Amino acid sequence: MIFMKTIGIIAEFNPFHTGHEYIMKAAREVYCADQLVVVMSGDHVQRGEPAIIDKYARAKAALCAGADLVLELPMVYATGSAQYFARGAVSALLSCACVDALLFGSECGSIDILKELAFGNTAADKAISDETLSGLSSATGIHDGHFTPNELRLSPNDLLAVEYLKALEYFGSDIIPLTIPRIGTPHNETMASDTYASASALRQMLSTGDADSAGNMISAYMPEYACDILSGYISSRQLLTADAYSDALFTVLLQNRPAGYAGFFDVFDDLSDKIISKLEGFSSFTAFINSLKSKDISYSHLSRALLHILLGIKKSDVDLLSQYYDYCPWLRILGLKKDAGILSLIKRSAKRPLLSKLADSDKLLDSNLLSVLATDISASELYSYHSKKKSGFVSEYRRGIVIL
Repeated sequence: MIFMKTIGIIAEFNPFHTGHEYIMKAAREVYCADQLVVVMSGDHVQRGEPAIIDKYARAKAALCAGADLVLELPMVYATGSAQYFARGAVSALLSCACVDALLFGSECGSIDILKELAFGNTAADKAISDETLSGLSSATGIHDGHFTPNELRLSPNDLLAVEYLKALEYFGSDIIPLTIPRIGTPHNETMASDTYASASALRQMLSTGDADSAGNMISAYMPEYACDILSGYISSRQLLTADAYSDALFTVLLQNRPAGYAGFFDVFDDLSDKIISKLEGFSSFTAFINSLKSKDISYSHLSRALLHILLGIKKSDVDLLSQYYDYCPWLRILGLKKDAGILSLIKRSAKRPLLSKLADSDKLLDSNLLSVLATDISASELYSYHSKKKSGFVSEYRRGIVIL
């Protein structure tokens, strides 16, 4: 039996389901964790779209499932490619300076196979690196002729797991990687089994038809507390998809057209030119992605690029954080167990400013980080505006930590 005092989990929980509960229970029951620290995406996720429900509701579900502390992954990483997502999240766990292990699910369920993919197989490693650099589908790159150990067909979870291992190596971390086999349907599968469904399948159910009916339909695939949280959320807020941002995106694209878009994260010169050439045909966020998509660039890369333009995430922001702040600008608390001792431990040991109140950020962050934080705040307020059933939005400065 391996004993780990504090285990970290990196997640989106978009939305929280029984498979997520399974990995949280494994951290406690299989690896005997005393404390669980979750690094979670905020209101926008890696696919380049708004989360279907907001970060506060998802943080509450994580706490109900056993997390002691939920930290928000800064938006530049939450909406980045696998490499950036992994480095940003791993860096946050490292900056806590008290996390002993990182636990993640994978299709293969083997750290040895994942390490071979990360460090021992040149062809597979190149295919994964090419995805990070160019936005091509890494799964396609590896499946189309590249060797993988045991002829393993890689899933997005395995590819992300490889990036976690690379991130730990990149930072020279002594955090121990642990994995458990993913259960239920595959990551992007839109069909559900009797007990388990992927987050993709649940989002599809929620986005079709009446939200209340859909909420009842997916209850078999979510813990009761997560269903209650979702039901309460649906009663007061809209469930968001990328097309909720269509008008806002078009406005921002028009405003930035004279200068082009190459300064934004994930937008290269050719893509900037293509966006300009296609702009007259714009009808919606997702339709515009499909008009730009080609064999040379994936849907998810385009979605991330357009979201970065909309939210004002620039290449210079990412370069700043990676080069001068070692990928972790701050540790922002989203949720906390009231009786957990983890917060006092992190307060003593943290290598980065701990943000529990945004009002304190002026005292804790330098001017460069305040500028990046302002982009995060604006993005969450845009989300709040579009998710409210009534007009207006709730300022991030008025949103408190979720405490259970």
